[in-house]
Amino acid sequence: MTIASDIAWIDQKTEAGEGQILATKLHVLQLESIKVKLGDKWERLSSLVHKLFEKSLRQVQGPADHFLLVDEMSYIVTFHNLSVEEANVACVSVARKVCELLFGSDIDDIAVRGLVGLVPADLLQGRAAESGKISDILERQGREIVVTPKSISAGRSAQERMEVQAGAPWRPIDWINNAHSRVAQNGTSLGFFPVWDLKNRKSASLFLSAFSGQCKSQIDVRRALNGAPESQIVETEITLLNGAAAYAHRIHASQKLCAVGVGVSYETLSGFHSRIRYIGALKAAKTIPTCPLLLRVEQIPDGTLIGRLAEIVTMLSVPNVRVTLDFESLRCLPEFDIRLGAAGLGGSLRNCDSNTAFVMVNKLARRATEQRAFVFLHGIDSSEYLSLAIQGGIRFGSGRAVSVDRCYSGQEAVPELPLQC
Repeated sequence: MTIASDIAWIDQKTEAGEGQILATKLHVLQLESIKVKLGDKWERLSSLVHKLFEKSLRQVQGPADHFLLVDEMSYIVTFHNLSVEEANVACVSVARKVCELLFGSDIDDIAVRGLVGLVPADLLQGRAAESGKISDILERQGREIVVTPKSISAGRSAQERMEVQAGAPWRPIDWINNAHSRVAQNGTSLGFFPVWDLKNRKSASLFLSAFSGQCKSQIDVRRALNGAPESQIVETEITLLNGAAAYAHRIHASQKLCAVGVGVSYETLSGFHSRIRYIGALKAAKTIPTCPLLLRVEQIPDGTLIGRLAEIVTMLSVPNVRVTLDFESLRCLPEFDIRLGAAGLGGSLRNCDSNTAFVMVNKLARRATEQRAFVFLHGIDSSEYLSLAIQGGIRFGSGRAVSVDRCYSGQEAVPELPLQC
């Protein structure tokens, strides 16, 4: 399984005309705990790790490429003849091989981390002391991968997993049915809710969410499963992710265009193991360009570090996925002193008076303009809030004042798109 990110916009010091070389930093995480567990075996095993890394990487490197040992379990290598995507695949393959062959299931907290990016060519002109500078550049600008033993089987594509489990071709409806069954275990229902373009009252975007009650109040997974084990919460979020991706394929098969949204909690993405697990599932999901996934990071608490948000967005940056940020409260929306990289910013207008809502809408719109992102609001439950949203330049929204209780199971025929409010 891998985590991919691209934060090259943070550091733009390298001039356009300067020669650059594709480089990678690979290193083993949790090294001290691994040493303790292996005891006397570590010295022999570490030698095998070095040999396997070098042999595997040399097979994809060219004759002019470099291989530098930075410290005990950290390497910097170059790829003159590969693209960033090809180097990323090569590093994932090598890291998986190391985890699977040398560590296996005996050490489940091992992780091999890689960073792929461009570095100035003059840092590689025979001066080994420059490896520190190369490492720093890759830490700032690199596309990240993380591979663990547990993630090797989880990293299979959705199609491969379905064929293994069911012995049949991958069918989108099976994943949608699975999502319904999963949330039903917790006494809630599941539906695809329209997200409306507030100006023209049309919708070409559907958001998959659990809901409860006759009024079909949307509820995120973490709140719906309040008190459940963390592993169950993450597994349910992954199930909804796969259900959303599957519905995108149903829409594509009907020759229609629509973005499909789904949520993941900020808390899930803040934990190391839950983040690794979720992003591995995201990268394994079957996505298509014509019906992209809108991945909403939900319940972002007040006081969250802006740099941390940017980091999460970049880790979620995979093809055909657009990341949006949903703040738990819009009352204290911070200044963003860096570009987050999110496609959209938003939150809810519930539980606030009209004066507060006016301030929140305008502040959110300004922040989104600065970030070159669209704005979305949910919980638009009154005509007053709807007017405030439209006057404030809010592009997308949902709530009872926009459209009452409309949602789709994903199991019926795909509706005519775009929807009319």
